[in-house]
Amino acid sequence: MMGSDELTEGEIDEILSLYRQTTTERTTTFDIIDRAGDERTHTKFLRWMCDPDGSHGLDATFLNHCLDVAGGTQSSIEEIDGATVNSVSAFSRKPDETELDILIETGTRMIVFEIKTQSSLRHKQIDAQTRYLQKQVEKNAINSWDYILLTQDNINPKSTYPNLYWSDIHRGLATLVGKVESDIDALRLRDWMRAIDKDLLDQRDFGPDSRLALQYGEKLDQLGIPYDSEAHIDDRIQLFKRLREWLREQYELSSGSSDGWTSRTLQSRFEKGSDIYRISKHRWEDEGIRFEILARDKRLKRGTDHDPEHGYRSTDSLIEVTLRYKISKQDTQSSPENPTSGAQQRKRLHDKLKQDGHWESLQAAGFQRTRTLLPEDQPLSRYHMYSRQIPVFEQDGKGVFAAVRDAVAALMDTRESIDKFVETEEIR
Repeated sequence: MMGSDELTEGEIDEILSLYRQTTTERTTTFDIIDRAGDERTHTKFLRWMCDPDGSHGLDATFLNHCLDVAGGTQSSIEEIDGATVNSVSAFSRKPDETELDILIETGTRMIVFEIKTQSSLRHKQIDAQTRYLQKQVEKNAINSWDYILLTQDNINPKSTYPNLYWSDIHRGLATLVGKVESDIDALRLRDWMRAIDKDLLDQRDFGPDSRLALQYGEKLDQLGIPYDSEAHIDDRIQLFKRLREWLREQYELSSGSSDGWTSRTLQSRFEKGSDIYRISKHRWEDEGIRFEILARDKRLKRGTDHDPEHGYRSTDSLIEVTLRYKISKQDTQSSPENPTSGAQQRKRLHDKLKQDGHWESLQAAGFQRTRTLLPEDQPLSRYHMYSRQIPVFEQDGKGVFAAVRDAVAALMDTRESIDKFVETEEIR
């Protein structure tokens, strides 16, 4: 058994701090009922807080907070007098062709919140909902309407309608929780805030349980100290899900698009063993090109040894984002004096991206050429041409997801140049 003297004083302090964090991060009701991130459950809580007659006793204070913040993103939205509200409903089926997540009605006005926790905004749905609202004006049923989008912080709604983020909701709740009349309702509200913080805000990446497993797991095993050895798996799946939704929304990716994205790019579900996210088009795959987000255990765990061909990687806990351009094993034995065909193919792609101004942007995003990271006498990486290594725990205030997202965004900017490169190579 490893003696405790093999842990430094700093490591012992950090392990104790991490254990304290794992025990103080309380389980929420959303976790118990398996509704973490569930859109309809969060919508029901939001409906309660937006109801001036709700048991919280805040009248329309929270609702007006939401209207004020949303109004700052586009054009101002008139506040509402709680006494004028006739009803606040969730999942209204008044429109024949769609559903309204939250509908607030007065005698002359309708306010609708379209809510997303994990899934993407669907513009056809938005069009159907706003058509319904406009028809109510045309029928003289109301004088005006407001339509507000509520999404995660990492989603850009790309819409002309006002929008809110879940961080806005969390800030509003934080200012009001102490004013709630009932102690039980205050507990409910704090529980909801913890669920929002854990499951919906952009800051959630790899938590203290994951850090214990990834950085200190081997030592804790030898000391016989219990910990959750699979905590990082849930955090990894959560990161991949968020990345998928961001891709779908930001680049309007869908199975019906004409761009030819592969099914793995649009991955519908992630399993426990999902440790690589692959982004590619069918034509790219034929050429051996794709983008990859590598989050395998051996890369996430600090101090893991890598195969010599992957010796360019740090041994710190990391996620790697790469431009993968596979070449044959023989092609890895390239040299400046005698370049192989695979190395020449990569050079042509690099020259194309450099000519189109992308290499400078990729460097700014932290990418490096793997060949420059390897000793001169070592073979080229067979798989990865560019690499961006993202530390899991040392982000200088920037979350892992945000760093991965920004790296992927830099790669996605190259897609038209890669399309043209592949077209040229096909006829070469």
